[in-house]
Amino acid sequence: MPLGERLKALRNQIGFSQEMVAERVGVSRQAVTKWESGQTIPTGENLAALAELYAISLDELMEDRSGWVKDGEDNPILRENRTVMAISAQLGALYACVWTLQDMPHGEQLGGGYLLPLFGNIVMLALCSMWMVWNLSCELDLDRRRNNLKIELRYMLAQLLLTVLSFYFHLGLAGFLLSIAILLFYLRVINPRYMGRKLWWKKPKRAVCKMKKGSRDGS
Repeated sequence: MPLGERLKALRNQIGFSQEMVAERVGVSRQAVTKWESGQTIPTGENLAALAELYAISLDELMEDRSGWVKDGEDNPILRENRTVMAISAQLGALYACVWTLQDMPHGEQLGGGYLLPLFGNIVMLALCSMWMVWNLSCELDLDRRRNNLKIELRYMLAQLLLTVLSFYFHLGLAGFLLSIAILLFYLRVINPRYMGRKLWWKKPKRAVCKMKKGSRDGS
């Protein structure tokens, strides 16, 4: 989550308006608006004041460890890996259902040898889908959470539609590879660009570097 969105989420968490934050920090409301929209970055002094106001350390504010609400989970790599695992597992469970259906004999009475694996795969698919939605509940910003939920549901619908087409038209490996391509596009492009989730972790820059940059660009 970018610094601006993080500042907005923290402000909403304590129920402050931009005017209230501006008054506490000693700046104008327009300055707070620019910080939260990403137009400028607060100076080092203002960052320290914001960290004190939101009752977190400056390192937590700069290193993006405050964007999720679960207590005791401050490892961003773990959160990102959990998200990738849920999305990937959901696609695997979806195709497991399809492959089980394709192996079923047509025109014959089905026994437990086919129905039990199919039922198990359907349960796994439901659990993986719930896992994906649950990961969204960790997002602090309610507006972003709703937006991400809509995007996630559209992604699931697209993969489901492609899977059904692959089953009926016997696309086989080609259909599976196309689903993998959609999965990678969703993880590498849609998540960071439209959902604020960077799923390939890069080591954050040191806070002191960001403070220096803020001194040049922000107020």
